[in-house]
Amino acid sequence: MSNQHSNSPFQPADNGKNNGSGYTPGEYYQGQPILDDSSNNDEIDLKLLLATMLRHKWWVAGITVAITLIAGIYAFAQQPVYQSSGTMLIAEERNRYTWAGTDLSSMMSSSFGVGTGSRLTNELQVLQSRRLADEIADKLLETERMENGEIFPILWYEYPGDSTIVARTTVSSRIINNMNVDRTSQDTDVLRISFSSFSPLEAQTLVDLTMETYTEVSAAQSRMAANSAINFLEREMEDIENKLASAEEQLRDYMSNTNLVQIDGQTSAVINRMAELESQRQQVEVQRVAINSSIESYENQLERIRPGLAEQLSENISGQLERVQYRLADLRTERSLMLQRNPALRNNPEMEPQFVQLEEDIEGLRQEIRMITSDLMNADDSDIFIGFLDQEDGGVTSRILELRRNLIELRIEESQLNAQETAIEQRMAQENEFFDGLPQNMLELARLRRDVQINEELYTTISNQYAETQLWEQTQYGSGRPIDFGQFPTSPSAPNKKLYLLIGFMIGGIMSIGFVFTKESFNKTIDGTEKLRKTGYPLLAVIPNFNEYVRKKYKGEEFVSVKDHQVSTSWSSLLDSISPISESYRRLHNNIIYSDPDAKYQTILVTSSRKGEGKSTVSINLAVALAESGKKVLLIDNDLRRPNLHRLTGVAREPGIAEIFYDDQSKNSAIKPTIAPGLHIITSGKSIPNPAALLQSERMKNFMNQLKDRYDHIIVDTPPYGVITDSAPMMQHVADGVILVSKFGETQINEIYHTVDNLKKIRAKVIGTVLTAYKHRESADYYYYNEYTYDSYHAYEEYQES
Repeated sequence: MSNQHSNSPFQPADNGKNNGSGYTPGEYYQGQPILDDSSNNDEIDLKLLLATMLRHKWWVAGITVAITLIAGIYAFAQQPVYQSSGTMLIAEERNRYTWAGTDLSSMMSSSFGVGTGSRLTNELQVLQSRRLADEIADKLLETERMENGEIFPILWYEYPGDSTIVARTTVSSRIINNMNVDRTSQDTDVLRISFSSFSPLEAQTLVDLTMETYTEVSAAQSRMAANSAINFLEREMEDIENKLASAEEQLRDYMSNTNLVQIDGQTSAVINRMAELESQRQQVEVQRVAINSSIESYENQLERIRPGLAEQLSENISGQLERVQYRLADLRTERSLMLQRNPALRNNPEMEPQFVQLEEDIEGLRQEIRMITSDLMNADDSDIFIGFLDQEDGGVTSRILELRRNLIELRIEESQLNAQETAIEQRMAQENEFFDGLPQNMLELARLRRDVQINEELYTTISNQYAETQLWEQTQYGSGRPIDFGQFPTSPSAPNKKLYLLIGFMIGGIMSIGFVFTKESFNKTIDGTEKLRKTGYPLLAVIPNFNEYVRKKYKGEEFVSVKDHQVSTSWSSLLDSISPISESYRRLHNNIIYSDPDAKYQTILVTSSRKGEGKSTVSINLAVALAESGKKVLLIDNDLRRPNLHRLTGVAREPGIAEIFYDDQSKNSAIKPTIAPGLHIITSGKSIPNPAALLQSERMKNFMNQLKDRYDHIIVDTPPYGVITDSAPMMQHVADGVILVSKFGETQINEIYHTVDNLKKIRAKVIGTVLTAYKHRESADYYYYNEYTYDSYHAYEEYQES
């Protein structure tokens, strides 16, 4: 199969043989005939990303530094915030009364109020609750000033601008927002309380005040049940004392009137048992008063969270314990009577097998109660509650489940006390039957003695209970025990200036990189050799930017005088033949002439995509490079709309092409020598009204063919083909090759692609491209394609110096 060269615009023009090795003429050419990279490559080119950032490093550095400075200024402008913290131990107290007959206290733990036996998670909620914040706010508003005489900053409307005192609700909200409570570790019951404030003294004061207020509230609610019991005992003591006095007086009167002073032993034993039973009933009544007070407290808390929930819970407490509790109460009552009859059983129960069996039965019933109770306590996902709890947040749900658990415990114990009271009353009724069989006189004496003994026993029991309850109440200090009080912060905790600077640096870096890549995505200029290679034509030469060269050598002058001619300083091949710029034009000459010995490029047209890209400068310097090799070279200015060669070479504009074709002057008169040896020039001549008609005429074509007989090479400066198409016939029928010039950093990619496409359509013999005004350190090649390109300008200078 023979090789066929495609005529698509994505392939280089076939301008001769390729010497059989596949090599195509051109400097830096890599044989990549790609005008538009349509391949789907999803890989991220990290090297390209890094090269892009390094290329725009000053943008990256500038934006990053600017954002970091802004963050630093903002941080230093913020009002300093101080934080103080203290630690407090939350004790898990079990303050259930433990009078005789109370058995659930050994199985369950419940609380009478805030902080008494509650789970630690609930105490976290209490410390961060609105109620506690309101208590603290009241104290702050009452005190108003700190120890140093200044108003608490938390009370200011706006600190430090407006010292107007705010309302209580605002203070409470600020306390909740500025306070932080957490556990020091998962293995301890120690809480850390922290508070942030604009004043270090206020921060310390608020930590101490929070611990103090929490302890007060906890202690006050812990004593609530005891207060109810004490009030009840006080009333009972007064009532029983009156009954005892009345019973003793009646007994004395009866004994005095009847002369009966003694009862038999059996009657005395019955009286003792009835006194014991009455004492037990009194104890049950006192416990029930305390339990009812706690139940009322919990139900009120549930009502505040969800009205109607407490009543619903009360109605659904299981009744399956009633039978077991009644049996247990009966057995315990029997045990108490056995112990009353034989106190020695307390230390030696084995001496009475019936008592041992009784203890075993009691323990069995207690185990059964534990199982039933456990089932009730674990039923947190029952149909009664799950529909409601799923709609609440975690903190409220946790508190409701805790209140429900405590209410279940208290309701179960209340049920047990009711069963015990029923059993006691039944036993007392049985004992009372004994009195019905006594003689009338003995019956009255026995009853009077019974009343006295029962009231004496009750008075003694209630007095002991009253003293114990008072002692218990006075020893309740709440569950919170301060370990470390708030410390005075010596340095602000916020703003964290280092963190602000770090965040500013990170944001600045992200923004700068985003800006660079956004800027790069909109960059459509030829900013490197790789984009020019993608036209599909060889890159013949890269011409360095000569502005710095001209500034140093010619002090920035645009023209210099040479042999009475004012020539452009851009004509470096003539003015300084050993400069790096001149060397780049020689490379252009070599890549055209010697890369393909079989190709003969006699007539070479130089064009560009638009004006100002350096095609005229390339034309005059390439002409000198060709003339240096001993060839006869003619330079023609065919850009009749914007002629420029006469200015650059210092040659008169007239006569020129216009005079030859419009004034019938001879072509010899229009061909003028230049100061460059072996180089002649035909300028544009005077302005004409229709340059396109002239350049596209048959006479122009014949004129150019006639010149070929006299010169080895003809360099034609044509109008920019991307804008003006006057020279299309010459490119198709006269030119042996066309050079397309682009300017670094100015030529748009779409412009060069559009020009290439149009050149291809007219079958122009494009030799290759030239990149002018190249700045290596500012190009995309510098960081990414540096293995293919190099800064020839500096490399040439280094070589010359060495």
